[in-house]
Amino acid sequence: MTRLKTTELPAWREARIKANGGKCPLCLAPIKSPCADHDHDTGQMRDAICRSCNSGLGQIERAQSRFGIPNLAAFLHGAARYLQQHSTPQHGKYHPTHKSDEEKRLARNAKARKARA
Repeated sequence: MTRLKTTELPAWREARIKANGGKCPLCLAPIKSPCADHDHDTGQMRDAICRSCNSGLGQIERAQSRFGIPNLAAFLHGAARYLQQHSTPQHGKYHPTHKSDEEKRLARNAKARKARA
């Protein structure tokens, strides 16, 4: 393995973006603001991803130790499966504090009426 020079980084990033068809490998959206992602523990370069995904991925990686997640890859695979499964209602119940858009609108209007009074 070789260490990239700082001057080589833009060309490496552009080559990775081209190899990925101009899309972020995480969110699959066109990359507008690219980052050269790397593993902070090992220093290994991973890929060029969009800036928002790079930020989110960093937060997830830091959360691993913060929340005591023993296997981050297994957790993320499980999270993807879990969220996919629950993308449609499974139990027919809402959380007690959830407000519908209509309930939020009514609350905003009540607050505005009270402020005007």
